[in-house]
Amino acid sequence: MTATHDIGVLGSGPAALAIASALGRRGASVALIAPSPRQRWRPNYCLWADEVPASLEALIECSWDEVTVATPKEERHLPRRYAKLHTDSLQQAWWSDLQTAAARVVPERAARLEHHEAGTSIHIEGGATERVRVLVDASGAASPFVARVHARPPAHQIAYGVALHAPDHGFDRGRATLMDFRPASASADEPPSFLYVLPLSRDRVFLEETSLANRPGVSMALLRTRLATRLATLGLAQAPQLGEERCSIPMGLGLPTHGQPLVPFGGAASMVHPATGYSIGHVLRKAEPVADAIVEALAEDDIEMAVASANAAVWPRSHRTVWEIYAFGLESLVSMSVRETARFFDAFFRLPLVSWSGFLSGTLGPSELGGVMTRLFRSLPASVRWRLLRTSVSAGAAPLTRTVLQTGAR
Repeated sequence: MTATHDIGVLGSGPAALAIASALGRRGASVALIAPSPRQRWRPNYCLWADEVPASLEALIECSWDEVTVATPKEERHLPRRYAKLHTDSLQQAWWSDLQTAAARVVPERAARLEHHEAGTSIHIEGGATERVRVLVDASGAASPFVARVHARPPAHQIAYGVALHAPDHGFDRGRATLMDFRPASASADEPPSFLYVLPLSRDRVFLEETSLANRPGVSMALLRTRLATRLATLGLAQAPQLGEERCSIPMGLGLPTHGQPLVPFGGAASMVHPATGYSIGHVLRKAEPVADAIVEALAEDDIEMAVASANAAVWPRSHRTVWEIYAFGLESLVSMSVRETARFFDAFFRLPLVSWSGFLSGTLGPSELGGVMTRLFRSLPASVRWRLLRTSVSAGAAPLTRTVLQTGAR
């Protein structure tokens, strides 16, 4: 059996490395446990530029001063800077922090946890045991170790994308396309999807077809077919592929229950935005305060306080309330037709910048979010308002009530 580490982190994705790096930089001893810890990350990690911490600004690969949102009704250019982090550099930067901190890396899967007064014993599939004072589970939404307030079936955001070598591709290099709902081939009774475009340089462009939220998730083959139709329309069908991206993101999972003997983080903590599928901004916003909470409590040799303070930093009561309100929005998106989805986003992006940007970032407080949703509801066509009302009745208030009324939740 190895020596006891201050922190054990399960996982090796962005959430795991973000929190492990933050803890290592604060002098904590860290054990990172994951079956393939150094597997190269493939997805694009994008967020609003104002959400990028100053310490990571040098890792921005591309940015765009505006984003485009288009529906069959109109096209809007919205003045908020959008950024793509350099995936390899981000991964390498956090690994460098862990190497400097002399973190222990265990290339195996955790099979069983044993919580006790002195911390947690992590029983590894290979038979060994790792002992830690505080366990952070950042192993993803499918973690078997996290208890949730309610077992709501997730919706899924599915996306298929390609990076192309395409000189003179025709897209404005100063503007990313966040959502283009103008149909590729979807009929009224098929699930809606949109085109997402990142002009990376004069001769490179990334295009992705995305189903925002569906239960069950739409097939990757359908999105691939729709993207092929778009590429043909854009004259890019023969452009050489530089890479491919396939994403399946569970959305709207129940939040972690209060009082667990571990700290869920990232997807394991349901930190994926229930209405947009974004998570990297939330992870970057929370990693430092969560690490502070753990290290400060461990300095007082108070393991119980370290876990409780960290969980409160991840999900304070007001944030829990906001996330469940977003989940109501998710249920509405899941049930909308192609036409209703387009009308919804026509109205959504007519809101003031501070309103739609706060909604997408997940930074609004409960009263602010309520105000934005009320204003949006009043501006929607009658058919979409009726859809929202029917959804709110069928979804019920039980998940929100259980989350808000948890005893001891802060």
